[in-house]
Amino acid sequence: MATTPIPDADTLHLDLENRPVCGQDLLFLQQWYKLSRLDMCYLLGLSDLKWCHYTHPKHIKEPLGDPAVALLVWALVRYPDTFFLPAFPTPQEVYPLYERLAEQSAPQAGDDAPVHLGKTTFSLLLGREIGSASRWLSPTNAKPITPTVSRLLFVLKSLLQAHGAPGLEEWVNCAQIEARERGLDLTGKMTSWFRMDARPPGKSGRRRKAMKSPATQSAPSHTPASKATTTTPPDSPPPSDPDSFP
Repeated sequence: MATTPIPDADTLHLDLENRPVCGQDLLFLQQWYKLSRLDMCYLLGLSDLKWCHYTHPKHIKEPLGDPAVALLVWALVRYPDTFFLPAFPTPQEVYPLYERLAEQSAPQAGDDAPVHLGKTTFSLLLGREIGSASRWLSPTNAKPITPTVSRLLFVLKSLLQAHGAPGLEEWVNCAQIEARERGLDLTGKMTSWFRMDARPPGKSGRRRKAMKSPATQSAPSHTPASKATTTTPPDSPPPSDPDSFP
Protein backbone atom coordinates (compact mmCIF):
# COMPACT_ATOMS: atom_id res chain seq x y z
CA MET A 1 0.00 0.00 0.00
CA ALA A 2 1.35 3.43 -0.94
CA THR A 3 2.41 5.70 1.90
CA THR A 4 0.24 8.79 2.24
CA PRO A 5 2.42 11.85 1.56
CA ILE A 6 2.50 14.49 4.27
CA PRO A 7 2.65 17.87 2.53
CA ASP A 8 4.94 20.68 3.55
CA ALA A 9 3.09 23.81 4.60
CA ASP A 10 5.35 25.98 2.44
CA THR A 11 4.55 24.07 -0.73
CA LEU A 12 0.78 23.94 -0.25
CA HIS A 13 -1.52 26.42 -1.92
CA LEU A 14 -3.94 27.28 0.87
CA ASP A 15 -5.93 29.90 -0.93
CA LEU A 16 -9.20 28.32 0.12
CA GLU A 17 -11.09 31.48 -0.83
CA ASN A 18 -10.69 30.57 -4.49
CA ARG A 19 -10.68 26.76 -4.60
CA PRO A 20 -12.50 23.84 -2.96
CA VAL A 21 -11.08 21.95 0.01
CA CYS A 22 -9.16 18.80 -1.00
CA GLY A 23 -7.64 15.83 0.74
CA GLN A 24 -4.25 17.54 0.93
CA ASP A 25 -5.79 20.19 3.17
CA LEU A 26 -6.75 17.50 5.69
CA LEU A 27 -3.13 16.37 5.78
CA PHE A 28 -1.94 19.94 6.21
CA LEU A 29 -4.34 20.37 9.13
CA GLN A 30 -3.00 17.16 10.67
CA GLN A 31 0.59 18.34 10.26
CA TRP A 32 -0.21 21.81 11.56
CA TYR A 33 -1.79 20.61 14.79
CA LYS A 34 0.40 17.47 15.12
CA LEU A 35 -2.61 15.21 15.55
CA SER A 36 -2.94 11.48 15.13
CA ARG A 37 -5.24 10.10 12.48
CA LEU A 38 -7.67 9.07 15.23
CA ASP A 39 -7.79 12.63 16.55
CA MET A 40 -8.27 14.02 13.05
CA CYS A 41 -11.22 11.70 12.50
CA TYR A 42 -12.72 12.95 15.76
CA LEU A 43 -12.01 16.58 14.89
CA LEU A 44 -13.77 16.31 11.53
CA GLY A 45 -16.38 13.72 12.47
CA LEU A 46 -15.02 11.25 9.92
CA SER A 47 -14.91 7.49 9.85
CA ASP A 48 -11.49 5.94 9.34
CA LEU A 49 -12.67 4.68 5.95
CA LYS A 50 -13.57 8.21 4.84
CA TRP A 51 -10.23 9.58 6.05
CA CYS A 52 -8.33 6.92 4.11
CA HIS A 53 -10.33 7.72 0.98
CA TYR A 54 -9.86 11.50 1.16
CA THR A 55 -6.13 11.26 1.88
CA HIS A 56 -5.30 8.46 -0.54
CA PRO A 57 -2.68 9.49 -3.14
CA LYS A 58 -5.25 8.93 -5.89
CA HIS A 59 -7.78 11.32 -4.33
CA ILE A 60 -5.59 13.78 -2.45
CA LYS A 61 -6.16 16.61 -4.93
CA GLU A 62 -9.87 15.96 -5.45
CA PRO A 63 -12.57 18.09 -3.73
CA LEU A 64 -14.00 16.39 -0.65
CA GLY A 65 -17.19 14.45 -1.24
CA ASP A 66 -18.92 15.84 1.87
CA PRO A 67 -19.49 19.62 1.77
CA ALA A 68 -19.95 19.75 5.55
CA VAL A 69 -16.43 18.37 6.06
CA ALA A 70 -15.09 20.82 3.46
CA LEU A 71 -16.66 23.79 5.25
CA LEU A 72 -15.31 22.56 8.60
CA VAL A 73 -11.77 22.25 7.24
CA TRP A 74 -12.01 25.68 5.61
CA ALA A 75 -13.07 27.27 8.92
CA LEU A 76 -10.32 25.57 10.91
CA VAL A 77 -7.67 26.66 8.40
CA ARG A 78 -9.00 30.17 7.80
CA TYR A 79 -9.83 30.88 11.46
CA PRO A 80 -7.48 28.91 13.76
CA ASP A 81 -9.22 30.33 16.84
CA THR A 82 -12.21 28.07 16.06
CA PHE A 83 -10.11 24.96 16.83
CA PHE A 84 -11.98 23.16 19.61
CA LEU A 85 -9.82 20.21 20.73
CA PRO A 86 -8.17 20.69 24.14
CA ALA A 87 -4.43 21.27 24.45
CA PHE A 88 -3.19 18.33 26.49
CA PRO A 89 -0.59 19.18 29.16
CA THR A 90 2.84 17.61 29.31
CA PRO A 91 4.22 15.69 32.31
CA GLN A 92 6.54 18.67 32.91
CA GLU A 93 3.48 20.85 33.46
CA VAL A 94 1.57 18.50 35.74
CA TYR A 95 4.31 16.97 37.88
CA PRO A 96 5.18 20.14 39.91
CA LEU A 97 1.49 20.62 40.78
CA TYR A 98 1.18 16.97 41.82
CA GLU A 99 4.36 17.13 43.92
CA ARG A 100 3.27 20.31 45.71
CA LEU A 101 -0.13 18.89 46.64
CA ALA A 102 1.40 15.58 47.72
CA GLU A 103 3.70 17.47 50.09
CA GLN A 104 0.74 19.39 51.50
CA SER A 105 -1.25 16.23 52.18
CA ALA A 106 1.67 14.38 53.80
CA PRO A 107 1.53 16.07 57.27
CA GLN A 108 -2.24 15.55 57.45
CA ALA A 109 -1.98 11.87 56.61
CA GLY A 110 0.00 10.95 59.75
CA ASP A 111 3.34 9.30 60.31
CA ASP A 112 2.14 5.79 59.47
CA ALA A 113 0.36 6.70 56.26
CA PRO A 114 2.22 6.38 52.94
CA VAL A 115 3.41 9.60 51.37
CA HIS A 116 2.50 9.87 47.71
CA LEU A 117 5.63 11.65 46.58
CA GLY A 118 8.14 11.19 43.81
CA LYS A 119 8.29 10.18 40.19
CA THR A 120 7.77 6.51 41.06
CA THR A 121 4.31 7.05 42.53
CA PHE A 122 3.48 9.63 39.85
CA SER A 123 4.13 6.95 37.22
CA LEU A 124 1.95 4.37 38.97
CA LEU A 125 -0.87 6.89 39.50
CA LEU A 126 -0.94 7.35 35.74
CA GLY A 127 -1.24 3.61 35.15
CA ARG A 128 2.34 3.05 34.06
CA GLU A 129 5.51 1.43 35.45
CA ILE A 130 7.73 3.14 38.00
CA GLY A 131 10.37 4.31 35.52
CA SER A 132 7.98 6.02 33.13
CA ALA A 133 7.97 9.47 34.74
CA SER A 134 11.76 9.60 34.83
CA ARG A 135 11.80 9.06 31.09
CA TRP A 136 9.02 11.58 30.48
CA LEU A 137 10.71 14.22 32.64
CA SER A 138 14.26 13.71 31.40
CA PRO A 139 15.82 17.16 30.75
CA THR A 140 17.91 15.89 27.84
CA ASN A 141 15.98 13.04 26.20
CA ALA A 142 12.34 13.16 27.30
CA LYS A 143 10.28 10.28 25.96
CA PRO A 144 6.83 10.90 24.44
CA ILE A 145 3.62 9.75 26.10
CA THR A 146 0.72 7.83 24.63
CA PRO A 147 -2.59 9.51 23.74
CA THR A 148 -4.28 7.81 26.71
CA VAL A 149 -1.73 9.18 29.19
CA SER A 150 -1.95 12.68 27.66
CA ARG A 151 -5.70 12.65 28.26
CA LEU A 152 -5.22 11.28 31.76
CA LEU A 153 -2.80 14.14 32.50
CA PHE A 154 -5.41 16.61 31.31
CA VAL A 155 -7.97 15.16 33.71
CA LEU A 156 -5.48 14.91 36.60
CA LYS A 157 -4.40 18.52 36.17
CA SER A 158 -8.02 19.70 36.09
CA LEU A 159 -8.89 17.65 39.18
CA LEU A 160 -5.89 18.89 41.17
CA GLN A 161 -6.56 22.51 40.25
CA ALA A 162 -10.21 22.23 41.25
CA HIS A 163 -9.97 19.99 44.35
CA GLY A 164 -6.39 20.23 45.60
CA ALA A 165 -4.97 17.68 48.05
CA PRO A 166 -8.35 15.99 48.76
CA GLY A 167 -8.72 15.38 45.04
CA LEU A 168 -5.27 13.78 44.95
CA GLU A 169 -6.19 11.51 47.86
CA GLU A 170 -9.32 10.37 46.04
CA TRP A 171 -7.23 9.65 42.95
CA VAL A 172 -4.80 7.58 45.06
CA ASN A 173 -7.68 5.65 46.65
CA CYS A 174 -9.11 4.83 43.23
CA ALA A 175 -5.71 3.66 42.00
CA GLN A 176 -5.34 1.49 45.11
CA ILE A 177 -8.69 -0.18 44.38
CA GLU A 178 -7.56 -0.93 40.83
CA ALA A 179 -4.27 -2.30 42.19
CA ARG A 180 -5.93 -4.58 44.74
CA GLU A 181 -8.21 -5.98 42.06
CA ARG A 182 -5.05 -7.01 40.19
CA GLY A 183 -3.40 -8.55 43.24
CA LEU A 184 -1.07 -5.57 43.75
CA ASP A 185 -0.33 -3.08 46.51
CA LEU A 186 0.12 0.49 45.35
CA THR A 187 1.83 1.45 48.61
CA GLY A 188 4.08 -1.62 48.69
CA LYS A 189 6.84 -2.74 46.37
CA MET A 190 4.76 -2.50 43.22
CA THR A 191 6.82 -1.77 40.11
CA SER A 192 4.37 -2.23 37.25
CA TRP A 193 0.71 -2.79 36.47
CA PHE A 194 1.40 -5.15 33.58
CA ARG A 195 4.29 -7.52 34.33
CA MET A 196 5.07 -10.48 36.57
CA ASP A 197 4.01 -8.74 39.77
CA ALA A 198 0.53 -8.30 38.30
CA ARG A 199 -0.33 -12.01 38.67
CA PRO A 200 -3.33 -12.71 40.93
CA PRO A 201 -2.44 -13.72 44.53
CA GLY A 202 -1.76 -17.40 45.09
CA LYS A 203 -0.80 -18.13 41.49
CA SER A 204 2.82 -18.90 40.88
CA GLY A 205 4.63 -18.04 37.69
CA ARG A 206 5.51 -21.67 36.81
CA ARG A 207 3.61 -24.88 36.72
CA ARG A 208 5.05 -27.90 38.43
CA LYS A 209 5.35 -31.16 36.60
CA ALA A 210 2.96 -33.80 37.83
CA MET A 211 4.79 -36.21 40.17
CA LYS A 212 4.27 -39.89 39.60
CA SER A 213 3.45 -41.98 42.60
CA PRO A 214 5.76 -44.93 43.44
CA ALA A 215 2.99 -47.34 42.53
CA THR A 216 2.62 -45.79 39.13
CA GLN A 217 6.37 -45.86 38.53
CA SER A 218 6.82 -49.53 39.53
CA ALA A 219 3.79 -50.93 37.77
CA PRO A 220 4.40 -50.96 34.01
CA SER A 221 1.40 -50.46 31.82
CA HIS A 222 0.83 -52.49 28.69
CA THR A 223 -1.40 -50.00 26.95
CA PRO A 224 -0.02 -48.07 23.95
CA ALA A 225 -0.97 -44.79 25.58
CA SER A 226 1.49 -45.40 28.40
CA LYS A 227 4.42 -44.97 26.01
CA ALA A 228 3.47 -41.37 25.18
CA THR A 229 5.42 -38.70 27.00
CA THR A 230 3.31 -36.03 28.66
CA THR A 231 4.75 -32.56 28.53
CA THR A 232 3.67 -29.58 30.51
CA PRO A 233 2.70 -26.68 28.26
CA PRO A 234 4.79 -23.57 28.77
CA ASP A 235 3.42 -20.63 30.63
CA SER A 236 1.79 -17.88 28.66
CA PRO A 237 3.85 -14.71 28.79
CA PRO A 238 2.62 -12.05 31.17
CA PRO A 239 0.60 -9.22 29.63
CA SER A 240 2.80 -6.47 28.26
CA ASP A 241 2.67 -2.82 29.09
CA PRO A 242 0.27 -1.22 26.55
CA ASP A 243 2.42 1.87 26.61
CA SER A 244 4.73 1.24 23.68
CA PHE A 245 7.02 4.02 24.90
CA PRO A 246 6.50 4.22 28.70
